[in-house]
Amino acid sequence: MPSTNPNLFEPPTAEQLSRHLEQHPAINVGGLQGRGSLLLMVAVAGLGLILMNQPGFALLPLLGLLALMAYLSGQARTARELQARVNRVWELAMIRRYREALGQAWDLVPACRTKPDLHGRAVTVIAHILGELGKDEAAEVAYGYLMDRLPADHPLALRLRVQRAVAALCSGRLADGDEALRKVRGAAESSTDPTLAASVRMARLVQDVHTGHYADAISEAEQTEAALLPLGIDAAYGHGLLALCFHHLSERDPAADAPQKQQLAERAKALWDKATLLIPASALVYRHPDLKPLLHPPTDPSTTIEPAPPE
Repeated sequence: MPSTNPNLFEPPTAEQLSRHLEQHPAINVGGLQGRGSLLLMVAVAGLGLILMNQPGFALLPLLGLLALMAYLSGQARTARELQARVNRVWELAMIRRYREALGQAWDLVPACRTKPDLHGRAVTVIAHILGELGKDEAAEVAYGYLMDRLPADHPLALRLRVQRAVAALCSGRLADGDEALRKVRGAAESSTDPTLAASVRMARLVQDVHTGHYADAISEAEQTEAALLPLGIDAAYGHGLLALCFHHLSERDPAADAPQKQQLAERAKALWDKATLLIPASALVYRHPDLKPLLHPPTDPSTTIEPAPPE
């Protein structure tokens, strides 16, 4: 259960996150509430006109104006502080301080209710971190919440659909993941956003690994490596998954002779080294437990290596 202590913050379950989002949805502030500042200014101006010929009340409009300025200043300061908090959460997520970022993003959901843009960014951070922590069912809840509030052809909506497909695949719901990928593939391939195409390529690689299509994955290994470049550091996950495909074929391919198996093993090691240069091995395995065979075996047979969770 979430805690105010970032060192103790436990990722929410799908049910907890769904309830939290239902209790604190984003709302568009409109009508009289949205025009509150303008109405206050009109009221102060009107009061000044009424009382300008009343010497005993001459200071009231000035006091009202000062109060209005103090109110508007406070509102602006609150908005800046909220924006700064959201920016910090993004930064914490980018430097992989996941639990701290997740705890702060959780608190920002109710705080940003009247700021739909900031609210959406906070939920996006939650979705991203839950995926990184391997909490795919909860991540799907966040992705679904965001997708329900974006136009279907919005660039971010397309990316969320890809991420939701990955979450379904990692949760073992292969049919749902495949269907989701089929629906988004055409739009992604026609998009001018290279990161969207890279995300789809990553999702297809995840699908190949979870369905055991290792040979299909390595048949396009070079193209996949190039396609993943726009993802930056996150391309490490793709390198790791490709390494796993080469690793499995080096051990299980009955058609490969000894030299071919050696080449496959060397390719797996090169890709794994490339992946771990970008992201620690423990974090790679924590996100994709299938990568565990790529960890170097311990020298003591009685010990085992377990991936450490990201911060």
